[in-house]
Amino acid sequence: MEQNARNVFISFRFEDGFEYKEDLSKLFDRENDTVDYSEDEDRSGCSEETIKKYLYDKLKRSSVTIILLTPKALNYNTDRDGKIDDWIYDEVRYSLEDREGNRTNGIIAVYVPECKDKLLGTSTHKCQLCDGYKTTIIYNQDNLFRLNMMNVKPEYKKNKCSGIFDTNWDSYCSLVSYEDFKGDPSKYIEIAFKKKEMRNHYTLIKRIGD
Repeated sequence: MEQNARNVFISFRFEDGFEYKEDLSKLFDRENDTVDYSEDEDRSGCSEETIKKYLYDKLKRSSVTIILLTPKALNYNTDRDGKIDDWIYDEVRYSLEDREGNRTNGIIAVYVPECKDKLLGTSTHKCQLCDGYKTTIIYNQDNLFRLNMMNVKPEYKKNKCSGIFDTNWDSYCSLVSYEDFKGDPSKYIEIAFKKKEMRNHYTLIKRIGD
């Protein structure tokens, strides 16, 4: 897919996502059209203000955020009062902010094989537009990437079948398997960038509780 250079930021859980992240970074090193602005350091112990300043600086240089979904990244960490206190959550919500110096990023959720059964299932669907087939269903997850899926406004919905959503275009956050993403990263990054440019077509949830 022909495109201009895109800058990406990878959000990942350090404990079980580091090797996957390194694998993607090596892939991007071989791609002339992708620049990775992520880092390897675990900053989970930083103060909220430090995290915010750091992420604002990193994200303003990127246009697409890739959320690397590993088993430990599916759920957010909370503090003793039950409030979300999680580095990945901060990275995603700041990516979705539309502020001076940084426009809303495109979002891709890339899930590793160990997460497939936790995220996906199948269901048979039938309506006037289709004659019954098995389709992928996405389990509800109490996290920000899930809240920004299947959120296209009705007038812009690509798949006109009720209850069925186009994989690439009817969710602001694309959900892609690790294998598929590695097979053609430029394709998915470009789709995410195009949705960023037409983000008014989607109802964006920028933090849990909105």
